[in-house]
Amino acid sequence: MSYLTDEEKAEAIKKWWSDNGAAVIGGLVLGIAGLFGWNWWTDRQASKAEVASEIYMAVLSHVNAGQHAQASALATELVEKGRRTPYAAMGWSLIADLAVRQEDDQRAIHALEQAREAARDKGYRQVVTLRLVRHLVVGERFDEAEALLGEIRDEPFAGLRAELHGDVARARGQTERAREFYEEALAAGHNTEYLRLKLDELSA
Repeated sequence: MSYLTDEEKAEAIKKWWSDNGAAVIGGLVLGIAGLFGWNWWTDRQASKAEVASEIYMAVLSHVNAGQHAQASALATELVEKGRRTPYAAMGWSLIADLAVRQEDDQRAIHALEQAREAARDKGYRQVVTLRLVRHLVVGERFDEAEALLGEIRDEPFAGLRAELHGDVARARGQTERAREFYEEALAAGHNTEYLRLKLDELSA
C-alpha cells in the first residue's frame, strides 16, 4: 500500500521525469532510427543482390558465347558490386574458371582463395576449397593442400576429400597410401571413372 499523497506522487513523477526523461526520449529516437536504419540496410542489400544477379547472368552469357574478355571484366564488376552477398564468392569462382581456360593457374589459385574468403555458405565454401586443393596439388603445394583438406568435414564431401588425399600421396610417391585413400573414396560412394582409372594405374 502506498502512503504518498496525490501531491507527493505528482512531485515524485516530476522528479523522475526530470532525471530520466531525456534518456527515455533518446531511447525512443534511437529505436525509431534503428528500425528505419535496419529497413534501409535490408532494402540496400536486396538491391545489391538484384544487381549482382543480373551481372552474374550476363557473365554466364558471355562465357557461353566464348567472349572471355567481356566475361572477365563483368566477373570483376560482380565481385565489387556483389560485396557482402553470395555473389561475391560466385564472382571469384567465375574469375577462377576463366583463368583455367587461359591456363593461368596462379590466377585461378588467387581467385579461389578469394572465393573462400567471400563465401558465406559453409557448403559452397567447401566446394571452393576442394577446387582450390586440386590446383595446389598440380602446383606441388602439398602441405597447403592437406591443411585445407583437414577443413572438409561434411559427409557429402568425404569421397572427394579422400580422393584428393590420394592425389597428394600419389604425387609424393606414396603409392600404398594413395591406394588406401582411393579405396576409401570408393567406399564413400565416390565411384567415378577417373578414380577407377587412378586405381588401375597404381596396380599397373
